[in-house]
Amino acid sequence: MKVYQPLLYVDWNLLFTAVTLLVLFLILKHFFFEKVHNFMEAREKMVKDSLLRAENVNREAEDKLQMYRDKLQQADDEGRKIVKEARASAKLQAGEIVEEADKKARNLIEHAQKEIRREEYHARKALQEEIGDMALLAAEQILQEELTPDRKKQLVSQILREAGEHPWKTS
Repeated sequence: MKVYQPLLYVDWNLLFTAVTLLVLFLILKHFFFEKVHNFMEAREKMVKDSLLRAENVNREAEDKLQMYRDKLQQADDEGRKIVKEARASAKLQAGEIVEEADKKARNLIEHAQKEIRREEYHARKALQEEIGDMALLAAEQILQEELTPDRKKQLVSQILREAGEHPWKTS
């Protein structure tokens, strides 16, 4: 037969161990557990505050990013509008420039035509005078007479009048 030995003996050692553990627990609780607990709570609060600040910063960054995107879109739209207006203005100016150039060209053509008619008139007049002088010289040689200057002028005027009444015939 075997005798079983109990696992736990209740004696003074057990009582001193229990008292020592209780005193140790109270000492640790007073000096260590509260400080560790306070440190852990402070650390937890600091981490929560950091996360909250990070979340706020992220939210602000997202808001600013959206604001910048809106501004970029607005600037892009405005740029397109400016280019469109510039093109319309350029077309209008080009039309005005072409119209003005056409007007100047017409004026130049009219002026040139007037100048041509004037030059033609002067050339005909000079030609008529020369022909008159040549006709007088020919007539003088034919008649073998000498004409006085007054008589020459009179004959030239008469020939010019007759030439003016009957237009020149061209071959």
